Amino acid sequence: MHILHGDSHMNVVKHNLTHSQPWLSAHSGVMISDTMKQIPMQRSSLLRSILRALYWQRSPQATQEHSQAYNSLKRVPRNFVRMSVICSIFAGLLYNLPSALANPLDRQVLSAVQLDAQNKANYTAILPTGRSATPVGTINGTPNFPTMVAAYGDDVAVLANGATPFQTITFYDGKTLQRIDRLAAFSKFAPAQAMAFATPGGSGIAINPQHAGAAGVVYVPEEDASLKTAQAKASLAAESNPKVISTSVLSHSDFFQGLAAGPDGTFYATGGNSDQVVALRNIQGKITVIHQYSLQWQAFPKDQYPYQYQGNHQKKYLFYPDSVVVGPENKHLYVTGMLANSLARINIATGKTEYVNVGAYPFAVTLADSGQHLVVSDWAGNGVVVLNRQSMQVLGEIPTGPAVGSSTVAAGVHPTAMVAVPNSPNVFVADANIDKVVEVDTKNLRPLQVIDDSPYPDAPPGSYPDGLAVADGRLYVANAGNNDVAVYDIHTGKRLGLIPTAWYPTSLSIANDALYISCAKGLGSGPNLQSQWIGNMMHGVIQKVALKDIPAHLAEWTETALHNDGFTLEQRNVRNKENVETTAYLRKHIHYVVFILRENKTFDEDLGDYKPAGKWADPHFDLYNQKELPNLYNLAGHYALLANFMADGEVTAQGHQWTDGASDSDVVQRLWPEYYSNRGLLWNAGPGGTSSLKPKAAGAHNPYVIYQPLGDHTNPWISYPEKLYLFNDLLQHHVSFEDFGENVTRRRDGVIRAGLLQHMDVRYPYWNRMILDTDREKLAEQWLKSHPGAKFPHFIYIWLPDDHTAGLSPCYYTPDYYVANNDYATAKFIHYLSTTPQWKHMAIFLSEDDAQSGADHINGHRTLALVISPWVRKGMLNTQLDSQVNIVKTIEATLDLPPMSQWDANASVIGDIWTDHPDFAPTPAVLPIQVPVSFNAGKCSNRTLLRREAGATGHILTAKWLKAHTDPHGQHLAPVSTESAYTPTSLLKVSGPEQLKQEWIASKGVKSYEHFMAYLHHYAQVHGTTIASYEANEGKLH
Repeated sequence: MHILHGDSHMNVVKHNLTHSQPWLSAHSGVMISDTMKQIPMQRSSLLRSILRALYWQRSPQATQEHSQAYNSLKRVPRNFVRMSVICSIFAGLLYNLPSALANPLDRQVLSAVQLDAQNKANYTAILPTGRSATPVGTINGTPNFPTMVAAYGDDVAVLANGATPFQTITFYDGKTLQRIDRLAAFSKFAPAQAMAFATPGGSGIAINPQHAGAAGVVYVPEEDASLKTAQAKASLAAESNPKVISTSVLSHSDFFQGLAAGPDGTFYATGGNSDQVVALRNIQGKITVIHQYSLQWQAFPKDQYPYQYQGNHQKKYLFYPDSVVVGPENKHLYVTGMLANSLARINIATGKTEYVNVGAYPFAVTLADSGQHLVVSDWAGNGVVVLNRQSMQVLGEIPTGPAVGSSTVAAGVHPTAMVAVPNSPNVFVADANIDKVVEVDTKNLRPLQVIDDSPYPDAPPGSYPDGLAVADGRLYVANAGNNDVAVYDIHTGKRLGLIPTAWYPTSLSIANDALYISCAKGLGSGPNLQSQWIGNMMHGVIQKVALKDIPAHLAEWTETALHNDGFTLEQRNVRNKENVETTAYLRKHIHYVVFILRENKTFDEDLGDYKPAGKWADPHFDLYNQKELPNLYNLAGHYALLANFMADGEVTAQGHQWTDGASDSDVVQRLWPEYYSNRGLLWNAGPGGTSSLKPKAAGAHNPYVIYQPLGDHTNPWISYPEKLYLFNDLLQHHVSFEDFGENVTRRRDGVIRAGLLQHMDVRYPYWNRMILDTDREKLAEQWLKSHPGAKFPHFIYIWLPDDHTAGLSPCYYTPDYYVANNDYATAKFIHYLSTTPQWKHMAIFLSEDDAQSGADHINGHRTLALVISPWVRKGMLNTQLDSQVNIVKTIEATLDLPPMSQWDANASVIGDIWTDHPDFAPTPAVLPIQVPVSFNAGKCSNRTLLRREAGATGHILTAKWLKAHTDPHGQHLAPVSTESAYTPTSLLKVSGPEQLKQEWIASKGVKSYEHFMAYLHHYAQVHGTTIASYEANEGKLH
């Protein structure tokens, strides 16, 4: 049987993207040799140089050739320039090449651009899954992660609240979409000029709100403040946006996701962590703050979800203003408080404030029935609450989904955005988690019609409608998951078509006879010119589409939007046909599946020195190699290495949802920036992930809480995607499984179902940096040995997190040792599995949850994945574009499980690595740890010493033993202050670049890190971009 799918595994989205271009071949993505054969001879030398540079673009050897070829375009006739540029763009955009874009195109949009057939390829985003996003109309750039757009007259305001030091409101001209002015909120006192100061991560932040992303950051190991300032200024000079706009800074403030305009042109923005609403106006082209309204937390019933306050109990409780609407006659503001389950009414003139409880996690508020009613959508409820506006009395609730209670097992429907029908009591409500839009009658308190927002019949969830607008009998729905705006007839609910958008549209506004769309992830994570070096790698986009243009183009746009996602009937049929063949093979030969998940590494960080990978690896970016990872290198050489493998999320909050559920919910997408930037929210993401509400209390980081009642921990139920996770599917379809260390879903009240708990080894420790992966592996191996034969589970999920390391934190194991221990534990577990009778029918998938801690010469989303099995081709280097979704899809195909989202439903089963000639020999012998047990230098607290004593080494703690095992190469380092070391027990709250810095210094020393950063700056410069292009950026920022 021939199962090597060199052609058939090709992602259908990519196949069809190239199919329409005669100079591009779809074989294995793009075959450069085939492409060059089709180029006219008189132009072949130039364009062949361009295409070779595209293919090897990220290798230093190609830089000179690529630069010369691109500059030579000026000497070629214009019609050929256009063809060759488009050819270059499309070739570079195909993500299965080691590049994103070869020529120096702005992934960050610096000014308003009218998109047309000639330039649209320049402004196409390719997602890690292989989908594409192709906005139409006019676009301009925004700072990171815009979540709300509002318009009044000719002013269009966009609120962006990504994981950055600044959150911003930018004003645009409604007609031209050119930037006018910007207001930047900063949690501390913001200086007026660029300067650097220390953060909890020990980095220097360079403040310059005029930068397009509203901040710059520089990571330097020196403690000297003058050096940090100099480096920060140099970073700003190199990365600043040449098209700056004037910017004001509002200190001690924050913006969340609410923005509304009043009838006098005043805009009101909600402040989230700052517990205020900010009133501002555009006065002669300058944003002016005219008032700040303070709000207070309100107690809610103990039997109301989330049953206790979800912020830090050791700090002031927060109202956490979320959305805002201006009442009739411009007299009152109505503001939802997400952490207080409350609605506030603020007298605009006096500031007097009243509060009323409106249910769990109130998201949006709107006026209905000519202002008689207020309607609030409850994010963690099952519908909306209707109030009498004048009396502020609750009139009743209208369900938009099934009833929920404390014992609810299913995920919530996530009522979010709303829009009122003019001159009517009716309101449309988006149920983001189930792809439905429900029209409700606020006068009679009943639902009227339900609109199915799925892209095709019987599609699983994944559209994620989260923005609504109404005009001229049309309902517009922003689908964050599908990168489009759906257009419906407001009366019949019939879908009329789709409007393509940039990546992840979040809100809509209609004014000036145009539809305005904010898109949180803009043009994606390819090279971003002048990008900021902080947790805003992907700049946002504001998009304008003239209403008059929609009817004429809607049919064409609909086809484009469906095609971008691989949703056309032809695409789905082709993909399903390919998957059927591979699935039949897998079900015949693979009966046991193992998924090993590790933490936070890019491909180059771990395998940059892996020479068989050729130009898919770059040793300049290699941090750990055969010394720390002898077994990873050995396994990569013996089995299948996926060298073009992407993490689908940017951070761990998303990563574990993608690996377990083939999706991340709208809640996680919208809230992780607040958590990661320390803006008042605590971790409650991932599949059941939770964190202490009293982070400084004893037992706050209990590694066994994943098996226990929540107690003083956050309630994660709100974060679940609609179809939940693999474990739920396995349980429902009676597939035996065992979960070692991964969270599982809880009921709404936080209780874990007995059926799930039975499949978890409760001895297996969760997150705790003092427990080593070798001990974790030992527990898992013992459990499996005690469950032989028919008791052996058909699916095993094991989390081995220690390659995350603890950076330079004093008294923790050194990064080198963590990584080496993790490598040994991983290989030991795999080798054990290969000695079991089940090995003859087993496939093991090994990967990381995200790519956040290192640099990568191809893409900041790229991580590593191995497939280990008797049935894979030995020593295969697979360069097809795959992502975490493809692993989930392959697991589902093997175990006969249904898809959980539109992503795995439309993913390819990994099919080009298998063979008909299995090798049943066990995996190679496990290579020993080559790094001595060692610890970071620095002062150790008694608590830390006790934790370490209880850890994995098994030694009795003595001063002599401690001295003998203190990291020798760390002795030459200056003592590390508390502020300069991230807290390893705060799961992944440190930025990727900061984690890279600390691990590199601990592993190779300061000088090596300086040489690496110098090379990285040079490498980015010669490629016409900045180092943000090669890092996954996220983090704890202040």
